[in-house]
Amino acid sequence: MTALRPQGEAPDHPVKALHDAVREAYAVCESMLDELQLDPPLACKRGCIHCCYNQVALTEPEALFLGLHLLGTRSPERLRDLANRARALADGLKGKSWREIGMMRHRLPCLFLEDGGCSVYPARPLACRGWNSVDEKMCLRSNLSGDALTPIENHPIVREIADGIQSGLLRGASAFGLEAGYLLMARATALLLSGDPEQGIMDTTADWLDGKPFFGRKAKW
Repeated sequence: MTALRPQGEAPDHPVKALHDAVREAYAVCESMLDELQLDPPLACKRGCIHCCYNQVALTEPEALFLGLHLLGTRSPERLRDLANRARALADGLKGKSWREIGMMRHRLPCLFLEDGGCSVYPARPLACRGWNSVDEKMCLRSNLSGDALTPIENHPIVREIADGIQSGLLRGASAFGLEAGYLLMARATALLLSGDPEQGIMDTTADWLDGKPFFGRKAKW
């Protein structure tokens, strides 16, 4: 699969341009967050997976960047297994509103929570980068109680940075006449890996860059 990786494309290839644009957006986000002097400091650290029991939303550029990451890091067999799990999770969420999904979040581990950590950490969406707790005990209480309304303190400025960069991706996509919106990561992954997972990622990316809908390919969930 090396030939399909973004870094193997010609410099002006639109898939590489998309990949580089999202990678740069993520790098800007991380750089800005690293410069912050937060008091209290963020409690998030390696091995902490409390927030991985959520169904986060992401934009088309983020979803396609994630797909390209999967294409470059997973075997065909692992992609097919992921496709099956994504479809099962998406089917389980069918017909549920954002609020209903949020209220049952403790029962829905992220698709990419594997071996006690995030298996797509370099390609995780901005929602994961910008929502950080300042107290691990709050997160633990929330998960143990199963109460989605349990308060978890976080820093608004961190969220605003991630949200602002995500909005920039949407505005940029819209300016080029491309579909721009949000979808749950499980549903986006199921769409990306539909049919032949390997070819589906590249076809979906090419279609979106050509102005065709990605999230809009399936009208109802």
